[in-house]
Amino acid sequence: MENVNYQDIMLDFLYDEEAREIFATIDYQLKDGVHFQDSGSQTRYFAYIQRNMKSLVNYYHNFFGVRLSEGGESPDNYFYLDFYGNDRGKISSRHRNILKSEYVIIGFILYKIVYIDNDLLLDSVQRLKEKIRIDYDDYKRGIYYLIAKSKNIGPGNVNDAMLDSTVQSALIEFKKIGWLILEGDEFTVLPAFDRLIKIYEEYILDIDNTLNELK
Repeated sequence: MENVNYQDIMLDFLYDEEAREIFATIDYQLKDGVHFQDSGSQTRYFAYIQRNMKSLVNYYHNFFGVRLSEGGESPDNYFYLDFYGNDRGKISSRHRNILKSEYVIIGFILYKIVYIDNDLLLDSVQRLKEKIRIDYDDYKRGIYYLIAKSKNIGPGNVNDAMLDSTVQSALIEFKKIGWLILEGDEFTVLPAFDRLIKIYEEYILDIDNTLNELK
């Protein structure tokens, strides 16, 4: 009887009135590395996870060997699957999504602009591209090197147009995993962008030296 009761508790999330309609989407996206927060189209999914957090934690731990975690503090909290570094448990490698080095650097620069330099009004993709090209000119050589390495070409073949394209691609990737909203030329950094800080904390805390290594 205790066994049956435990199984019921572990699968409580399936009895939620919205489970049939939205759980499959949540499950698929979590396994793809998406972060859910109380924002825009994610609000409904976020609320479902929040209501069923206990049983969902048990489900992902027992069936897939990964941890459903909560980051940030209310009202800026968010949910994501923590894959214990490179260990994805029993989740297929088809879902594996590793940020390219040049995207991580673009993320560092975006973090510095918004949270250290306090340019909180920056919401234009075009302005961000210009800012990186002009204000961070000293770091361009290092970024060019990372882009060239990623594309398997010589650094001399990388130019500002390719840098702009990389910034655009980085923002699209951040949107995919729920780190920001991207609509046309406008973007908004979301609470889950905080994950970049958590993952690369030692580099973020020493961000000036991290970026100086790109010179």
